[in-house]
Amino acid sequence: MHRTIVLCLLAALHVSALPLSAQDKTADQGVYTAAQATRGAEVFSTHCVTCHREPGGTAPVLAGERFTKSFADATLQAVFTTIQTTMPRNAPGALTEAEYVDIVAHLLRLNGFPDGMNELAVDELVEIKVPGQGGSLEFTLVQVVGCLSQAGRVWTLGSATDPVRTRAPEAATDAEAAQLDSDPVGTRIFRLQQVYGAPPGWTGQRVVAKGFLTRSGTEERVNVTSIRTLATPCAN
Repeated sequence: MHRTIVLCLLAALHVSALPLSAQDKTADQGVYTAAQATRGAEVFSTHCVTCHREPGGTAPVLAGERFTKSFADATLQAVFTTIQTTMPRNAPGALTEAEYVDIVAHLLRLNGFPDGMNELAVDELVEIKVPGQGGSLEFTLVQVVGCLSQAGRVWTLGSATDPVRTRAPEAATDAEAAQLDSDPVGTRIFRLQQVYGAPPGWTGQRVVAKGFLTRSGTEERVNVTSIRTLATPCAN
């Protein structure tokens, strides 16, 4: 039976609120709230999902590679202007400005960008960029797979895979774990933050950890939201 540990992580959420200069601010830094994205999802469901659905839609799904290719390195103003001038298909510009901003928040959440403490405002859109495919993942919710080890109070994930953006802070599902368990080992090392204890037997076990990626000097850290053991043990 797999084992999981889920951690409350207010500290990691506060990281996203660090002050940034306008030119450095990206959608990775928690630029909208969960409530705002929920409102945007409701507006999107009412006015946009008929076209932007898979399968059967007449317009592309606005998530994943399509979103990145369309808006990588663009500002959120470009995202806002695109949807305001083209959607809904039969009545572009028919929604309120606030509703279009809420849809931008929904699209950010749909594409795995974390929420934050403050709502996205229309006058901020021009200052915030969508990171490109090769952009920084710092402060982003990611998942990594590696071998768990402990030295005193320090937990480390060694032989770890490259971090991958995720939208779900909770532990991996059975299906996700089975797929991740078949992936080859990596070469990265991450220090795991906010891990105050783990059940006996976890040391030396291969796990999938999710959390917010940060850096301190050359050390990469994951502020953990959940950990789940995988079936394959680590090599000695």
